[in-house]
Amino acid sequence: MDQSPNPVPVVEMPRSMARARIDDKGRIKLAADYLHFFDALPERRVFVTSTDRRIAEIYPIASWRKMEEFHASNEKLPSVRRAAFNAARFGAECEVDSQGRVNVNSELRRELGLDGQELHVYPYNRNRIRILTAAAYQASTLDAETADPNADEDELLAAGRP
Repeated sequence: MDQSPNPVPVVEMPRSMARARIDDKGRIKLAADYLHFFDALPERRVFVTSTDRRIAEIYPIASWRKMEEFHASNEKLPSVRRAAFNAARFGAECEVDSQGRVNVNSELRRELGLDGQELHVYPYNRNRIRILTAAAYQASTLDAETADPNADEDELLAAGRP
């Protein structure tokens, strides 16, 4: 019988967009497939922030550590310094609870206007979850609908899309 240890399962971020709301305690409840993702990670800690003051993001803590390394190694770039400052100003670390709820700090909620509206959450770059307000969702939808598909195809092919 094979006595080799079981390989560590590869945990993939969900691929679908979901709707959510901030509850009266300042928490966003994630859909079941997102909760399943966090349940499979070695750490349930997350860092919730915004680097651009437009879109909130939920980083699994391991992903946020990599982002901190990126910030540290590129601190001479003004855009990186701004992103790091915004992340620290609006960010807070917390744990995903057993119901899939994540605390979103009050300053971030206030800055982005997250309270009292339907939000859209979706995986981004396989390392974080983006939280879009209705306005940010509409802007993204309009951009996707009005973009020149031929230009997109050329850009994607140049980037090496499979």
